[in-house]
Amino acid sequence: MDDRQPDVVDAAVRALDPFIKSLDKDDLESLVVTLRRTIESTGSLGRAVPGFDAPKGIAPMLPIIIAGLTTGSNEQREQAAYAIGDLVERTSEVAIKPFVVQLTGPLIRVATQASAYPPGVKVAILKSLTVMLERIPVFVKPFFPQLQRTFVKSASDASSLAVRGAAARALGVLMRSSNTRVDALVTELVTSAKGSTDEEIAASLFLACARVLKSAIASVSSGVRESVVEVIEAAFKEHHDGQHSRPLFLSLHAH
Repeated sequence: MDDRQPDVVDAAVRALDPFIKSLDKDDLESLVVTLRRTIESTGSLGRAVPGFDAPKGIAPMLPIIIAGLTTGSNEQREQAAYAIGDLVERTSEVAIKPFVVQLTGPLIRVATQASAYPPGVKVAILKSLTVMLERIPVFVKPFFPQLQRTFVKSASDASSLAVRGAAARALGVLMRSSNTRVDALVTELVTSAKGSTDEEIAASLFLACARVLKSAIASVSSGVRESVVEVIEAAFKEHHDGQHSRPLFLSLHAH
């Protein structure tokens, strides 16, 4: 599909669909890891692969990816999630548009059940959703409310710093395109951080807040800005008064 000869690309596109349809549906999940590695090694980030840009060029691959994401093992779910991001990175906006709902919906559904999965699956989902927000934010816009709830919940995930970090970055990217109700989001993050008994989770929530502020500071009211400043000042004061808030201090200081 990435051959220099258009005739080769056309032949590959025509061959893929009947090949996938010839497979037993029960075998699809077992192919997701191989498919992801193949997509990853085809073309390069940010450059559309000719075969992917053909009409319905990526369509034959979707049953394998969706099967892996929704019913596969943890490894298959993780690789399926990454495969979606890989496709988005290698397909033009016009070519990917018809499949956005088909790709985004399962990612969000699995993300809402994230407590059942290990950190690797959660991180893969968050990273692929972030890629979609970076590359095709207009097409993902109908999902913004669900994405925000998912990212906020993941920002306080107790299982993994990597999950919380990926969620914080995702929130920041989301706020580049969605600047409504930013005050409410910042207030929610600050309130949750202040109310957390786990200082590492509190630090992650403040990092998420910092990402949001960096992306949408113009949409934040002066009153909410002042509340954030007060929290930061308190964190620095506590650092000088004692060491019990060191994780929070280090996170704020690093930012």
